[in-house]
Amino acid sequence: MKSMIGGLVLAGLAAHAGAGADVDKYPREAGWRAGTVVEIGPARALERPSYYDCRRGPAAGQADEPYVVVAFLRNGRPYARATPLAAADASLQVGDKVYVNIEDCGAAVAKRDS
Repeated sequence: MKSMIGGLVLAGLAAHAGAGADVDKYPREAGWRAGTVVEIGPARALERPSYYDCRRGPAAGQADEPYVVVAFLRNGRPYARATPLAAADASLQVGDKVYVNIEDCGAAVAKRDS
């Protein structure tokens, strides 16, 4: 558990360090956070903890839908967001630097340049 939390902290720190190029396109006020992809898989199989979770459960018919977990920092603390992986984002891989919206489950994850 400690190593998982440590990994989220490191991923969040790395994400924070590279954020800045797209601040106008992905403003914090609108819920966007710079982060790092830490897991990709079916909704039912995700293992990482996620404070912000868009999964509604297997009853909603999404158990096999692809999801992505993004680690980021919020107020200096590590968090993670589980959100649907849009077909357009199918090229995402663990370790990719991205922007994720913590207020909108419908917002697609966007790759960062850094």
